Amino acid sequence: MQEGKKWFSNPKKAALALACAGVALVTLGACVVVYAMGRQKPDSAIGGQRAQNFAFADAGVDPVEAREVEVSYGRFQEGFVYEVEFTAGDTEYEYKIDAEDGSVVRRESKTVKSAGSSAPPLIPLTMEEARRTALADAGVPEDQAVFTEEEKDWEGGLPVFAFKFRAGDTEYEYGINGHTGEVYSKGVVTYVGQTPADSAPPAGTEPAQSSQPPAATSQPTSQPTAAPQPTQPGSQGRIGLDAAKRAALADAGVDGTQARFTKAELDDEDGVLVYELEFRTGTHEYEYEIHATTGEVYARSAEALSAPGGGQGGGAGKNGGIGAEAARQTALRHAGCAADEVVFTETELDCEDGRAVYKIEFYKDRTQYEYEIDAATGEVLQHEWERD
Repeated sequence: MQEGKKWFSNPKKAALALACAGVALVTLGACVVVYAMGRQKPDSAIGGQRAQNFAFADAGVDPVEAREVEVSYGRFQEGFVYEVEFTAGDTEYEYKIDAEDGSVVRRESKTVKSAGSSAPPLIPLTMEEARRTALADAGVPEDQAVFTEEEKDWEGGLPVFAFKFRAGDTEYEYGINGHTGEVYSKGVVTYVGQTPADSAPPAGTEPAQSSQPPAATSQPTSQPTAAPQPTQPGSQGRIGLDAAKRAALADAGVDGTQARFTKAELDDEDGVLVYELEFRTGTHEYEYEIHATTGEVYARSAEALSAPGGGQGGGAGKNGGIGAEAARQTALRHAGCAADEVVFTETELDCEDGRAVYKIEFYKDRTQYEYEIDAATGEVLQHEWERD
């Protein structure tokens, strides 16, 4: 109270206090007016109901079948839009409708299907087969798709092939069931009147062919094979995922029909944009980094799998090893499963604390089994199972 009296102790201070209060009130009033104008709908706004109908029509959805419908109004980029969200069947839709003319500014849809109860095929799906399934479902020809990611992943114990690719003004994200070959999940984003960065496939460049495979080693090269200049994400002139795969296969001296890719994605490696690739053959496992602009090998590693039993062999292994087939049979007996009831997803010879072991992984119905079998004695060293 005493502090307040000081401001009015003489006419000069009182005038100054009143002036400050006036400025504060004017500023506050201006802010309120600006906020109100920003939230005010233009007189030409079509209204939430019409925006909702425009979204239904674009999606080809009967309004009777739409559920969980939500409509809101707001600013988007330089104009006003109605945001319309709804679900129909097993698909979720999100629309941005121009508030004045009802045109679609942006659309997004996402579909998620359950794994289903159908029995998985005896032979697990390959990366290429899953890729074709995604393209066919999207209705995109392979020569028009620009892939930015390919990877085998796990969703709740289920093997899923994950893909991201672009075509024109649309971005796609797919998950393909590794057992049934069905679409497990998908997301589609369309930029109306816009084009995602680098949507047009760049001109491909053919890497230099190499007739000799690299020496098998378990460590990546300490220095890149070339010294390419750093490339910032989003720059033009990338070689594309397919060209990167060809470059890696050529450098490894591996026929593409004999390789099984388990990872392929675009990544930033210390300021250099590279394609990270992982693939396997019957005898080796390879990891490559291919420069995304020049197509040159930036880093590589190759690990030999040819130990007792050849890694994938069916008979007894060398040096007294039991072999991969015997290791699989041991795991099946321990789990109480028959060979025709399961789908094997991994049989790999590895080293654990200086001991050679077979890592066995398989599925029966909705249960995942993982085993470690001593490669020399056939003893079950470790096992676990998980129901999806």
